[in-house]
Amino acid sequence: MTPQIRGLVPEPEGQRILDALALRSEAQQQVELAVADALKAGGSVREVSAFSGLSGTTVQKYGRAHGWPTSEQRAGWEAAQASQDEWAARLAAATAVLAHMEQAVADSATPTTPEP
Repeated sequence: MTPQIRGLVPEPEGQRILDALALRSEAQQQVELAVADALKAGGSVREVSAFSGLSGTTVQKYGRAHGWPTSEQRAGWEAAQASQDEWAARLAAATAVLAHMEQAVADSATPTTPEP
């Protein structure tokens, strides 16, 4: 090989670099679309993350960039949250009733001394 002028990239290697960068960009786009499709199909962020080796934050970023969550998924999440809120309210009411009943039992079990 003949010595090169410092700093110049030979044409064949330069073209090879550009081709590889184009391939990498296309591969990156395919990964993002595949992750988003997995999320749209119902996969959880945690499961897609574990399967792909990507962080959960990256999985969410790719999903949001490509239309996840869908409006149907969002509506389902809101319905599930409303159901959880309803059950939490029922539990709080039952806990309050139980506390009141326990207090009533404790009050009735306390002997009262007659006043002279």
